[in-house]
Amino acid sequence: MTIAMQPESLVRLVGSGNTATVEEEWLRLLDSPEVALSALCEYQVVLAELVKLGKTEHAETMASTAIECLEGRHPPQEILRVAGAFLLAIGESAALRSQVERLYRSAHADREGLERLLRESGLPGSRPVRRALRTLDVCLSLSEGDYLVARDEDAAGRVEKIDAATGQFTINTGRGTERLDSMALADRFEKASATNIRVLKRFAPRQLAELLNSDPAEIIIDLCKHNGGSLDSSKLESMLVPDVLSDSEWDKWWSKARVALRKCKNIRVEGRSPYFLTFVDKPADISDELIPEFTKLRDPLARLELVEQYLRDCKSQGGAPSVEALRHCYDVHCEQARRDEARNANHSILSWTVAVKLARYAGAEDGSKPLVDALRSADDPSAMLRQLDDDSLIELACDALVSARPDDWPDRLLTLLPYLPTATCDRVVSQVLDAGRSFDELDAAVQRILASPVECFDALLWLWDGPKRPDLMVKTSPTTVLTRILRALDECRRSEVIPRPLAKKVSARARSVLSARKFERFHACLAEMDRGMARALRVQINQLDNLGRAVHDDLLTHLSRAFPSREPQPVTPPWQRDDILYVTELGLARKHDEIEHHVNVKMRDNARAIGAAAEHGDLSENSEYKFALEERDLLRARLAGMNTELASARVLTPADVPTDHVGIGTRVVFRRAGADDTYEMTLLGPWEADHSKGWFNYRAPFAQAILGKRIGDAVDFDHGDVNGRFEIVELHNSLREQAPAARDAPQPSSP
Repeated sequence: MTIAMQPESLVRLVGSGNTATVEEEWLRLLDSPEVALSALCEYQVVLAELVKLGKTEHAETMASTAIECLEGRHPPQEILRVAGAFLLAIGESAALRSQVERLYRSAHADREGLERLLRESGLPGSRPVRRALRTLDVCLSLSEGDYLVARDEDAAGRVEKIDAATGQFTINTGRGTERLDSMALADRFEKASATNIRVLKRFAPRQLAELLNSDPAEIIIDLCKHNGGSLDSSKLESMLVPDVLSDSEWDKWWSKARVALRKCKNIRVEGRSPYFLTFVDKPADISDELIPEFTKLRDPLARLELVEQYLRDCKSQGGAPSVEALRHCYDVHCEQARRDEARNANHSILSWTVAVKLARYAGAEDGSKPLVDALRSADDPSAMLRQLDDDSLIELACDALVSARPDDWPDRLLTLLPYLPTATCDRVVSQVLDAGRSFDELDAAVQRILASPVECFDALLWLWDGPKRPDLMVKTSPTTVLTRILRALDECRRSEVIPRPLAKKVSARARSVLSARKFERFHACLAEMDRGMARALRVQINQLDNLGRAVHDDLLTHLSRAFPSREPQPVTPPWQRDDILYVTELGLARKHDEIEHHVNVKMRDNARAIGAAAEHGDLSENSEYKFALEERDLLRARLAGMNTELASARVLTPADVPTDHVGIGTRVVFRRAGADDTYEMTLLGPWEADHSKGWFNYRAPFAQAILGKRIGDAVDFDHGDVNGRFEIVELHNSLREQAPAARDAPQPSSP
């Protein structure tokens, strides 16, 4: 059997300059039964490469030979697609035009008005090939009643009448009828299905509403197909809102659509806000992809995450996971765990704990035995279990420890208690007390938790929330636990030794538990403390800048209500508030434009780059793919930052701008001390800053030194070309004078 070269290999052969060998391989390709007719279209790149190298005659001969060979084996309707692709690749060839014209006559011999259509298309003449073929393909595919969508606008039509004698098509656009000749029709429209969203919007809005509700994935598939195979959720929203859905309806529909897409094998969903949606004509079996991906990984937690993602995908797509694939993954992982154990017994605990979970997924028996054996032979199994950083794995390991150490497991678990996840503490304490250990022994473990609030933060939160079993009375007051939580936050704020990820985790967890159930536990603490304790607590909370503005302020508010302060509280000037960013409407519009460009241009380009890099093969050695993924993470982080800024933005109005002192939005006129030259600046938000116009960011350090001053106050400047001592002589409301977007502020004068 002759094995045909792939298109890429044949293109490389063309580049070598050996035309004779290229033609031999071309003939072998045509004789090869393994190459499907539809696959021949992909070989147009070979002809295009020959034309690019100036060997057009060779390309014409090869294309003509291919068409002649195919004519004896396939009907003309099927050959037309290949012949058209070859003609487009070569661009201009009278001989090929003639062959393709003959194929159209054979394929559509019974079509009335065919000769007129051929003449109007320009295929027998000199009209551009692409336009001629498009005209023929569109017009010959149409029958009365068929639907059309516009190529370059949001419009649709229905073919009401085809006059073969005159070559005229009567099109109902939903707003009237138009008569178009074949060329004008093909230039403007392409054929569409009756379920195309633009068709439904124009001709069947009720059916569209039903389809959006019953099958949102089908709508998205159709839109992807008509947008080059992919689109993002922002563009999808612009297609549907407000013509089809209102803003509020969109949010509900998009949530439902995402659920449907998780079960749809023909749409690949990537990214987040916006989501990137890609149509996949022939989705791969996710079970086939699991094993090679799993084998490439070496990290046990990464392997576990891959398997669990596979199980989630199977569930969302309504399919059953492959037991064979899961068992194969389990066997591969056990081999790796044995090698880990031979190198370092301590590090093998993580591998064997992951193996227990994989065994459960694969339905394997005795999955926990290697882990039990490893813990039985360990000198300090409690210390080994502290290496685990996954709640579900720690629970499995604790169960294995009970089996491995029947004599001393309660002592081991009590030693481990301060370092356990919050959800596991209750279970372990119940086991230990049911095994006969005393509350005094438990209290000793609690004291270790209180002594190291950062290191034992999860267990500290268990104390804060309170044991679930009513009989587990822990001898620690909520106020004591509260002070330890705040101490942990203070240590994370001040210490350079605590790793940043741990500090962020502690801050996030603290914000969550303190505000839970409308600050219920915090109110319980307030009920049992005195005014002296409340005063100390206020000082402690005031210092914590890692609590988050909302929780920080809410805690102080609740504290003030329970213990009203006898001293007036200072008022923070607007320009010193870090929770609000004052901007003008112009600045807000600019930021929205920046975010839109970031989402619709930069992130989309990055998604394309990821897809293009992924096509290059082995991802583990693909630097372009890794770079594109890193860029994606940076773009996502930048988008999150911009959205955070946007959430804190407040539009400045003329009424907000003071003129009795320097504030945000004030235009300030200065005069140099002892001279007549002046200098002026307008203090606005960071999104409006333009030094060439004298607009400065009010959050800049030198601006902060000016804000709050009044006419007659002196200011020392030392920035740019402006240096020396100046006096404030005038204050103006820049927003009342004229919007900064329209006002051309004067350049700073030379001091």
